[in-house]
Amino acid sequence: METGANRRRSKEVRFQLRKGDTYRDVIGHSADLGPVVESARDVGILLSRENAELRKRPIRAIVQTPDYRLPRDLRTWSLDYLTYRARTAKIYNDSALCLVSDLLSDDVVKLRAGRYFDFMCSNLLAPSDIWEVGRKSPALRGRDLILDPDGRLVSFKRSRLANLIGVSTLAFTTDGQLLLVAQTDDNIGSPGLLAPSGSGALEPKDVPENTEDCTIQEIMIRGAERELREECHLTERDIKSSSLVGHGRWISRGAMPEFCAVTLLGLTGDQVLDRSPRRVERSYVHEFMPVSLAPLRLWDPSRPLDMLPEHRQAVSWPLALGLACLAECINDESWSLREDLLTRLEG
Repeated sequence: METGANRRRSKEVRFQLRKGDTYRDVIGHSADLGPVVESARDVGILLSRENAELRKRPIRAIVQTPDYRLPRDLRTWSLDYLTYRARTAKIYNDSALCLVSDLLSDDVVKLRAGRYFDFMCSNLLAPSDIWEVGRKSPALRGRDLILDPDGRLVSFKRSRLANLIGVSTLAFTTDGQLLLVAQTDDNIGSPGLLAPSGSGALEPKDVPENTEDCTIQEIMIRGAERELREECHLTERDIKSSSLVGHGRWISRGAMPEFCAVTLLGLTGDQVLDRSPRRVERSYVHEFMPVSLAPLRLWDPSRPLDMLPEHRQAVSWPLALGLACLAECINDESWSLREDLLTRLEG
Protein backbone atom coordinates (compact mmCIF):
# COMPACT_ATOMS: atom_id res chain seq x y z
CA MET A 1 0.00 0.00 0.00
CA GLU A 2 2.83 2.39 0.84
CA THR A 3 4.61 1.64 -2.44
CA GLY A 4 1.40 2.28 -4.38
CA ALA A 5 0.82 5.55 -2.54
CA ASN A 6 4.37 6.68 -3.33
CA ARG A 7 3.91 5.88 -7.01
CA ARG A 8 0.66 7.84 -7.17
CA ARG A 9 2.28 10.77 -5.40
CA SER A 10 5.27 10.78 -7.77
CA LYS A 11 2.90 11.38 -10.68
CA GLU A 12 1.61 14.54 -8.99
CA VAL A 13 5.06 16.06 -8.40
CA ARG A 14 7.32 17.55 -11.07
CA PHE A 15 10.94 18.64 -10.62
CA GLN A 16 11.53 21.41 -13.15
CA LEU A 17 15.23 21.96 -13.80
CA ARG A 18 16.05 25.64 -14.43
CA LYS A 19 18.36 24.98 -17.39
CA GLY A 20 18.29 28.60 -18.54
CA ASP A 21 19.24 30.06 -15.16
CA THR A 22 22.57 31.87 -15.63
CA TYR A 23 22.60 33.28 -12.07
CA ARG A 24 23.71 36.69 -13.38
CA ASP A 25 21.99 38.47 -10.50
CA VAL A 26 23.71 36.22 -7.96
CA ILE A 27 27.07 36.85 -9.63
CA GLY A 28 26.46 40.60 -9.49
CA HIS A 29 25.90 40.41 -5.74
CA SER A 30 29.03 38.28 -5.31
CA ALA A 31 31.54 40.46 -7.17
CA ASP A 32 33.42 41.15 -3.92
CA LEU A 33 34.11 37.43 -3.40
CA GLY A 34 36.18 36.84 -6.54
CA PRO A 35 35.99 36.26 -10.30
CA VAL A 36 33.25 34.26 -11.99
CA VAL A 37 34.23 30.79 -13.20
CA GLU A 38 32.16 29.39 -16.07
CA SER A 39 32.42 25.98 -17.69
CA ALA A 40 30.60 24.32 -20.57
CA ARG A 41 27.42 23.94 -18.49
CA ASP A 42 27.84 25.54 -15.07
CA VAL A 43 28.81 28.68 -13.21
CA GLY A 44 30.43 29.46 -9.88
CA ILE A 45 32.62 31.84 -7.91
CA LEU A 46 36.35 31.62 -7.19
CA LEU A 47 36.93 32.87 -3.62
CA SER A 48 40.13 34.85 -4.18
CA ARG A 49 40.52 36.45 -0.75
CA GLU A 50 40.04 33.15 1.07
CA ASN A 51 42.36 31.37 -1.36
CA ALA A 52 45.17 33.78 -0.58
CA GLU A 53 44.83 32.83 3.09
CA LEU A 54 44.78 29.13 2.22
CA ARG A 55 48.16 29.46 0.50
CA LYS A 56 49.60 31.76 3.16
CA ARG A 57 49.01 29.95 6.44
CA PRO A 58 47.74 26.64 7.83
CA ILE A 59 44.12 26.81 8.95
CA ARG A 60 42.98 24.41 11.67
CA ALA A 61 39.95 22.20 11.02
CA ILE A 62 37.75 19.98 13.19
CA VAL A 63 34.94 17.50 12.57
CA GLN A 64 32.03 18.34 14.83
CA THR A 65 28.86 16.53 15.83
CA PRO A 66 26.00 15.92 15.30
CA ASP A 67 25.96 14.75 11.68
CA TYR A 68 23.98 16.70 9.09
CA ARG A 69 20.25 16.00 9.09
CA LEU A 70 17.98 17.03 6.24
CA PRO A 71 15.49 19.77 7.30
CA ARG A 72 11.88 18.67 7.63
CA ASP A 73 10.59 20.65 4.64
CA LEU A 74 13.20 19.05 2.35
CA ARG A 75 12.51 15.57 3.74
CA THR A 76 8.98 16.00 2.40
CA TRP A 77 10.32 15.78 -1.16
CA SER A 78 13.30 13.50 -0.59
CA LEU A 79 11.81 10.17 -1.64
CA ASP A 80 10.27 11.65 -4.79
CA TYR A 81 13.51 13.38 -5.73
CA LEU A 82 15.69 10.33 -5.16
CA THR A 83 13.33 8.30 -7.35
CA TYR A 84 13.58 11.00 -10.02
CA ARG A 85 17.40 11.07 -9.92
CA ALA A 86 17.69 7.28 -9.96
CA ARG A 87 16.16 7.27 -13.46
CA THR A 88 19.04 9.27 -14.94
CA ALA A 89 22.20 8.14 -13.09
CA LYS A 90 23.60 5.65 -10.61
CA ILE A 91 23.16 6.89 -7.05
CA TYR A 92 24.62 5.74 -3.76
CA ASN A 93 24.41 6.76 -0.12
CA ASP A 94 28.01 6.74 1.11
CA SER A 95 29.17 8.89 3.99
CA ALA A 96 30.93 12.18 3.18
CA LEU A 97 32.11 15.36 4.89
CA CYS A 98 30.21 18.63 4.72
CA LEU A 99 31.30 22.23 5.32
CA VAL A 100 29.67 24.03 8.25
CA SER A 101 31.61 27.29 8.49
CA ASP A 102 33.25 29.88 6.25
CA LEU A 103 37.03 29.93 6.05
CA LEU A 104 37.64 33.50 7.22
CA SER A 105 34.78 33.92 9.68
CA ASP A 106 36.20 31.63 12.40
CA ASP A 107 39.64 30.61 13.62
CA VAL A 108 38.74 26.94 13.08
CA VAL A 109 37.01 25.51 10.00
CA LYS A 110 34.18 23.20 11.03
CA LEU A 111 33.24 20.05 9.15
CA ARG A 112 30.62 17.40 9.85
CA ALA A 113 29.64 14.03 8.46
CA GLY A 114 26.65 13.60 6.19
CA ARG A 115 25.13 11.17 3.71
CA TYR A 116 25.17 11.49 -0.05
CA PHE A 117 21.36 11.17 -0.29
CA ASP A 118 21.00 14.24 1.95
CA PHE A 119 23.35 16.14 -0.37
CA MET A 120 21.27 15.12 -3.37
CA CYS A 121 18.04 16.24 -1.69
CA SER A 122 19.47 19.64 -0.75
CA ASN A 123 22.32 20.97 -2.93
CA LEU A 124 21.40 18.97 -6.04
CA LEU A 125 17.75 19.90 -5.60
CA ALA A 126 18.51 23.64 -5.57
CA PRO A 127 18.81 24.01 -9.41
CA SER A 128 15.19 22.82 -9.71
CA ASP A 129 11.76 24.08 -8.74
CA ILE A 130 9.11 21.71 -7.37
CA TRP A 131 5.65 21.84 -8.91
CA GLU A 132 2.54 19.98 -7.80
CA VAL A 133 -0.39 19.19 -10.05
CA GLY A 134 -3.11 21.85 -9.77
CA ARG A 135 -0.88 24.59 -8.27
CA LYS A 136 -0.22 27.89 -10.05
CA SER A 137 3.10 28.51 -8.27
CA PRO A 138 5.98 26.25 -7.24
CA ALA A 139 5.66 24.33 -4.00
CA LEU A 140 9.38 25.07 -3.54
CA ARG A 141 11.70 27.44 -5.40
CA GLY A 142 15.20 26.04 -5.56
CA ARG A 143 16.81 29.47 -5.54
CA ASP A 144 15.39 30.10 -2.07
CA LEU A 145 17.68 27.36 -0.76
CA ILE A 146 20.90 29.23 -1.60
CA LEU A 147 19.97 32.94 -1.44
CA ASP A 148 19.10 35.29 1.42
CA PRO A 149 16.27 37.86 1.13
CA ASP A 150 18.73 40.34 -0.47
CA GLY A 151 19.65 37.93 -3.25
CA ARG A 152 23.13 37.15 -1.91
CA LEU A 153 24.58 33.68 -1.38
CA VAL A 154 23.81 32.29 2.06
CA SER A 155 27.00 31.66 4.04
CA PHE A 156 27.90 28.07 4.90
CA LYS A 157 27.36 28.91 8.56
CA ARG A 158 23.74 29.93 7.86
CA SER A 159 22.98 27.40 5.15
CA ARG A 160 20.41 24.63 5.68
CA LEU A 161 21.90 22.49 2.91
CA ALA A 162 24.31 19.59 3.31
CA ASN A 163 27.14 21.39 1.44
CA LEU A 164 29.09 18.23 0.76
CA ILE A 165 32.74 19.12 0.08
CA GLY A 166 34.05 18.45 -3.40
CA VAL A 167 37.81 17.84 -3.78
CA SER A 168 39.95 17.56 -6.88
CA THR A 169 43.54 17.91 -8.06
CA LEU A 170 45.35 18.81 -11.26
CA ALA A 171 48.17 16.27 -11.68
CA PHE A 172 51.17 17.13 -13.87
CA THR A 173 53.53 14.54 -15.31
CA THR A 174 57.31 14.92 -15.37
CA ASP A 175 57.10 16.08 -19.00
CA GLY A 176 54.68 18.89 -18.13
CA GLN A 177 51.39 17.38 -19.24
CA LEU A 178 48.14 17.75 -17.34
CA LEU A 179 46.28 14.52 -16.63
CA LEU A 180 42.54 14.74 -17.36
CA VAL A 181 39.76 12.23 -16.72
CA ALA A 182 37.00 11.66 -19.28
CA GLN A 183 33.90 10.80 -17.24
CA THR A 184 31.17 8.41 -18.34
CA ASP A 185 27.53 9.38 -18.70
CA ASP A 186 26.75 7.44 -15.50
CA ASN A 187 28.89 9.78 -13.43
CA ILE A 188 26.54 11.99 -11.41
CA GLY A 189 29.19 14.70 -10.92
CA SER A 190 29.85 15.91 -14.48
CA PRO A 191 28.49 13.22 -16.81
CA GLY A 192 30.24 13.01 -20.17
CA LEU A 193 32.64 15.89 -19.41
CA LEU A 194 36.36 16.23 -18.73
CA ALA A 195 37.22 16.30 -15.03
CA PRO A 196 40.43 17.05 -13.10
CA SER A 197 42.97 14.27 -12.59
CA GLY A 198 41.07 13.12 -9.53
CA SER A 199 37.75 14.50 -8.30
CA GLY A 200 35.01 13.48 -5.93
CA ALA A 201 33.71 14.01 -2.43
CA LEU A 202 35.70 14.41 0.78
CA GLU A 203 35.21 11.37 3.03
CA PRO A 204 35.62 10.82 6.80
CA LYS A 205 38.64 8.57 6.16
CA ASP A 206 40.47 11.60 4.71
CA VAL A 207 40.73 13.11 8.20
CA PRO A 208 43.94 12.07 10.05
CA GLU A 209 43.51 10.10 13.27
CA ASN A 210 45.26 12.84 15.25
CA THR A 211 42.83 15.72 14.74
CA GLU A 212 44.25 18.11 17.36
CA ASP A 213 46.68 19.78 14.94
CA CYS A 214 44.84 18.91 11.74
CA THR A 215 44.58 21.61 9.06
CA ILE A 216 42.06 22.11 6.29
CA GLN A 217 44.94 21.98 3.79
CA GLU A 218 46.05 18.55 5.01
CA ILE A 219 42.53 17.12 4.90
CA MET A 220 41.80 18.41 1.40
CA ILE A 221 45.11 17.16 0.00
CA ARG A 222 44.52 13.71 1.49
CA GLY A 223 41.09 13.59 -0.14
CA ALA A 224 42.30 14.88 -3.50
CA GLU A 225 45.22 12.44 -3.64
CA ARG A 226 42.93 9.54 -2.73
CA GLU A 227 40.60 10.43 -5.61
CA LEU A 228 43.63 10.74 -7.91
CA ARG A 229 44.93 7.29 -6.98
CA GLU A 230 41.50 5.70 -7.37
CA GLU A 231 40.53 7.25 -10.70
CA CYS A 232 43.91 7.20 -12.46
CA HIS A 233 45.16 3.85 -11.11
CA LEU A 234 48.15 5.37 -9.32
CA THR A 235 50.04 4.47 -6.16
CA GLU A 236 51.36 6.64 -3.34
CA ARG A 237 54.84 6.16 -4.80
CA ASP A 238 53.73 7.79 -8.07
CA ILE A 239 52.89 11.05 -6.26
CA LYS A 240 55.79 13.41 -5.46
CA SER A 241 54.05 16.39 -3.85
CA SER A 242 50.75 18.26 -3.67
CA SER A 243 49.59 21.72 -2.69
CA LEU A 244 46.11 23.12 -2.07
CA VAL A 245 45.60 26.06 -4.45
CA GLY A 246 42.09 27.28 -3.74
CA HIS A 247 38.37 26.73 -3.55
CA GLY A 248 35.11 28.16 -4.82
CA ARG A 249 31.34 27.84 -4.69
CA TRP A 250 29.62 25.84 -7.41
CA ILE A 251 26.48 27.94 -7.76
CA SER A 252 24.87 25.64 -10.34
CA ARG A 253 24.98 22.83 -7.76
CA GLY A 254 23.43 24.55 -4.78
CA ALA A 255 26.48 26.76 -4.18
CA MET A 256 28.37 23.75 -2.78
CA PRO A 257 32.05 24.10 -1.75
CA GLU A 258 34.73 22.77 -4.13
CA PHE A 259 38.42 22.61 -3.18
CA CYS A 260 41.25 22.02 -5.66
CA ALA A 261 44.93 21.11 -5.43
CA VAL A 262 47.90 20.69 -7.76
CA THR A 263 49.92 17.46 -7.71
CA LEU A 264 53.32 16.68 -9.23
CA LEU A 265 53.72 13.09 -10.41
CA GLY A 266 56.84 10.99 -10.85
CA LEU A 267 55.61 9.57 -14.18
CA THR A 268 55.71 10.73 -17.79
CA GLY A 269 52.56 11.07 -19.85
CA ASP A 270 53.37 7.87 -21.76
CA GLN A 271 53.83 5.93 -18.53
CA VAL A 272 50.39 7.04 -17.38
CA LEU A 273 48.85 5.89 -20.68
CA ASP A 274 50.28 2.41 -20.11
CA ARG A 275 47.71 2.00 -17.33
CA SER A 276 43.95 1.62 -17.62
CA PRO A 277 41.10 2.49 -15.22
CA ARG A 278 40.51 -0.02 -12.46
CA ARG A 279 37.48 -2.26 -12.90
CA VAL A 280 35.62 -0.65 -9.97
CA GLU A 281 36.07 2.79 -11.59
CA ARG A 282 34.97 1.91 -15.13
CA SER A 283 31.37 2.89 -14.44
CA TYR A 284 32.57 6.45 -13.85
CA VAL A 285 35.93 6.80 -15.67
CA HIS A 286 36.00 6.31 -19.44
CA GLU A 287 39.70 7.08 -19.80
CA PHE A 288 42.45 9.36 -18.51
CA MET A 289 44.46 11.45 -20.93
CA PRO A 290 47.59 13.65 -20.67
CA VAL A 291 47.20 17.01 -22.45
CA SER A 292 49.30 20.14 -22.89
CA LEU A 293 48.08 23.48 -21.54
CA ALA A 294 48.12 26.72 -23.50
CA PRO A 295 51.20 29.01 -23.13
CA LEU A 296 51.54 30.80 -19.79
CA ARG A 297 50.74 34.19 -21.33
CA LEU A 298 47.15 32.97 -21.88
CA TRP A 299 46.59 31.95 -18.26
CA ASP A 300 43.87 34.14 -16.76
CA PRO A 301 41.78 33.28 -13.64
CA SER A 302 38.71 34.87 -15.24
CA ARG A 303 39.14 32.87 -18.50
CA PRO A 304 40.22 29.35 -17.45
CA LEU A 305 38.80 27.68 -20.57
CA ASP A 306 41.44 29.48 -22.66
CA MET A 307 44.00 27.25 -20.95
CA LEU A 308 42.44 24.22 -22.68
CA PRO A 309 41.28 25.66 -26.03
CA GLU A 310 40.86 22.29 -27.77
CA HIS A 311 38.62 20.94 -24.99
CA ARG A 312 36.78 24.07 -23.83
CA GLN A 313 33.31 22.73 -24.74
CA ALA A 314 33.83 19.61 -22.61
CA VAL A 315 35.34 21.15 -19.46
CA SER A 316 33.53 20.37 -16.20
CA TRP A 317 33.16 23.05 -13.53
CA PRO A 318 35.66 21.49 -11.06
CA LEU A 319 38.23 21.44 -13.88
CA ALA A 320 37.49 25.07 -14.76
CA LEU A 321 37.84 26.04 -11.10
CA GLY A 322 41.14 24.19 -10.77
CA LEU A 323 42.53 25.92 -13.85
CA ALA A 324 41.38 29.33 -12.55
CA CYS A 325 43.07 28.72 -9.17
CA LEU A 326 46.24 27.57 -10.93
CA ALA A 327 46.29 30.69 -13.09
CA GLU A 328 45.80 32.81 -9.98
CA CYS A 329 48.62 31.28 -7.91
CA ILE A 330 51.23 30.69 -10.65
CA ASN A 331 52.30 34.34 -10.21
CA ASP A 332 52.58 33.93 -6.44
CA GLU A 333 56.33 33.51 -5.88
CA SER A 334 55.71 32.14 -2.40
CA TRP A 335 53.69 29.18 -3.72
CA SER A 336 55.60 26.01 -2.83
CA LEU A 337 55.19 24.17 -6.16
CA ARG A 338 55.69 27.16 -8.45
CA GLU A 339 59.31 26.62 -9.47
CA ASP A 340 58.99 22.86 -9.93
CA LEU A 341 55.84 23.23 -12.04
CA LEU A 342 57.33 25.98 -14.21
CA THR A 343 60.38 23.78 -14.85
CA ARG A 344 58.12 20.96 -16.02
CA LEU A 345 56.00 23.21 -18.21
CA GLU A 346 58.99 24.89 -19.84
CA GLY A 347 60.95 21.66 -20.25
